[in-house]
Amino acid sequence: MESVINNNLTIEYIIDNYGKMVYSICRRMIQNKDTVDDAAQEVWLEVNKSLKTFRGDSKISTWLYTITSRVVMKMAKEEHKYSTSFLSNYYHGDDIEIPDYEDFDKHLWVREMCDKCLTGTLHCLDNESRLAYILRDISMVPYSDIAEILEKDEVGVRKMVSRARNKLRNFLNDECILKNPDSKCKCRMSKWVKEVHLDEEYQKLRQTVNTINFYRASEIMLRKDFLKK
Repeated sequence: MESVINNNLTIEYIIDNYGKMVYSICRRMIQNKDTVDDAAQEVWLEVNKSLKTFRGDSKISTWLYTITSRVVMKMAKEEHKYSTSFLSNYYHGDDIEIPDYEDFDKHLWVREMCDKCLTGTLHCLDNESRLAYILRDISMVPYSDIAEILEKDEVGVRKMVSRARNKLRNFLNDECILKNPDSKCKCRMSKWVKEVHLDEEYQKLRQTVNTINFYRASEIMLRKDFLKK
């Protein structure tokens, strides 16, 4: 994938091979759906505009994620950082009522709501830490490439990601039944998660691929249906 000669590199090729991950970065960095779509569109406009100047001095993915990171960091300036205590109080509010409309798909709705919840949880991190975590644990970008993208030293990036992992793990182990089936989760979605057996699906996936991290698993579990819409 990375060895494509620049003369043959097209916007269609990049979208086909990296489009889903670019959208994932935008989606996890930004909560508002319209802003996510705007960010993704701006990324592709920037890529198309810069494509003729790409000479292969860096990997295609590094070049692309640098553009993506620049766009999402600009658009994430208005995003709120939440304390874990705020998130805990919010998630433990009254149970969310199931929508009442024709052709309602409960499984799809639960996945969508949990996906929004997990994106919200990422906002306990500041914008730069959230981006570094997303690039590493969701997009699986090497530390050396993240350092190049963020213009930081690799040791600093490793420390940033490690702190982000610890903060998210400590919070989710207590608060999320998808992350920890033994947690005392009583969040507003827990009733519906259990009713559609989404927690069981998560555990089966984690057992099958025991090295997969939680947010990476979420990209598989929560997106597989509603991204088809």
